Amino acid sequence: MADQHLVTGISQETTPSKIEDALCARPPVDCSRVHVITGEPATEEHDTSILQFLHASEFAQTSDVSHDVIRGDTAIMTEAGGVNVPGISADSRYVGYFAQPHIIDHLADWPIPEDQIQNYNDAIDAGRAVVTYKAEPSEAAQVEQAFKDAGLKNVKTFTGDAQETKS
Repeated sequence: MADQHLVTGISQETTPSKIEDALCARPPVDCSRVHVITGEPATEEHDTSILQFLHASEFAQTSDVSHDVIRGDTAIMTEAGGVNVPGISADSRYVGYFAQPHIIDHLADWPIPEDQIQNYNDAIDAGRAVVTYKAEPSEAAQVEQAFKDAGLKNVKTFTGDAQETKS
């Protein structure tokens, strides 16, 4: 992971075929490596898509991140102790969709800042999707540009060392 970058963006679309049409013909994007986090329930189209979909629980409670459940220096994992379940703090509150266990599994080691996590949660609340891609350092800038060219918003690249790259 340390030698990879996480490219992220927000898609106005949540329909698998529309995201595929926007991204899959844009080198160097390999759509089998694209993960889409959406608030929509799983459908057959999601299940058969080349893209990997992570469905945020419709029961997830979003909140502000005023308490220290998501910390930039430990990605979206919580402090040690508590209930001994990664991603759940000692007070056992979730902080939006990005604290859901299956999303934590996907993003466990990526130090994404609190304000960005909240931005992604807000996007999912509004019916959009968060698109992620684990890129090699040599391809990250091209993947970021492909995301922008595909119309994704708020495109950002994170490194494993808690840094957001600037483009």
